[in-house]
Amino acid sequence: MADERRFLLIRLDGIGDALVCVPALEALRTAFPSATFGALCSPRNAALFSRDRVARVHVLERDDDAAERIRLAAELREQDYTDALVATEEPIGYTLGSKSGAHKRAGFWHRLEKPFKSVWQFWHLTYAVYRPAAWVEEPEHEVNAIHRLALRLGADAPPSADPAILRRWLDVETDASTRTMGALGLQVARKWFERGWDARALARMAVAALDASPFQRCVLLAGPDDAGHARAVMEAVPARCRDAGTIIAAETATLRRWLGAIGSAGALLTPDTGAAHAAGMLGVPVVDVFGPVRFPQLSRQWRPWAAAARCLVQPENATATAAQEFGVSAGSALADLIVPRGVVS
Repeated sequence: MADERRFLLIRLDGIGDALVCVPALEALRTAFPSATFGALCSPRNAALFSRDRVARVHVLERDDDAAERIRLAAELREQDYTDALVATEEPIGYTLGSKSGAHKRAGFWHRLEKPFKSVWQFWHLTYAVYRPAAWVEEPEHEVNAIHRLALRLGADAPPSADPAILRRWLDVETDASTRTMGALGLQVARKWFERGWDARALARMAVAALDASPFQRCVLLAGPDDAGHARAVMEAVPARCRDAGTIIAAETATLRRWLGAIGSAGALLTPDTGAAHAAGMLGVPVVDVFGPVRFPQLSRQWRPWAAAARCLVQPENATATAAQEFGVSAGSALADLIVPRGVVS
């Protein structure tokens, strides 16, 4: 039958990079309701997808291991994929897409902007989709870029912006801790600390953001790699907030529990990490914080999808006053997302 297609998504990056592929996958599922899906992932994003939507996940543990490449190529061929959506710039993704045996392979190339790389990319694809190699003033959203690949494989619907549909692609723990239910989630990640901020500055910001927002509680979220940062922030939180339980930390040791915690939050405040994209796909309002370098371009390309969102610039100055003032701005932005100005409840 015409819709008996087997699609392989290739995305060998982080969690956020894989999340922005979800609308493209949904567009392909809409076009081919009987199709099945697999994904070739990195260890960082391999646990992201629901098995109800993505039946098989292949994991590239090491891209510099020849034996690993041979094993994965054979594993992919065994699945008889008909189409490969090569949503990565990593050369190994193009190579394994070609070796998968998929007869249709859509991916990006750069034309004459990078001549040698472009020829190599073009040779590995059946549908080469142009993407600029250099920064442009007004880049397209990454979701739209990936969707252009799906269009070449037969998708005809626009990328979905309905979180109720998109979240079905994700392995979300539905009985996640109720500690985040209706609270303000604050994703603690090392990106907060790239501009001279420390745990005390982030704690001051959290208190000010909570006070300026419509929420009564703030829950610190952190993955295993950032658990130490979260503990340091909690130690810097004023004792009155810890004792009253208005700022607490939630354990999110697994990816599915982390997704569940974000999905149950009332809103999320985060640096520009996978958390922002998770909140977007789950329909959770999010304030997404970027650094000052290329803010207009990055916030246009990587802003959260499918949820109400506001993008802010994190100040370089990490003084107590600057951290508190930024927290007030973030809390006010959260208030606007939850109850837009001029709307009377």
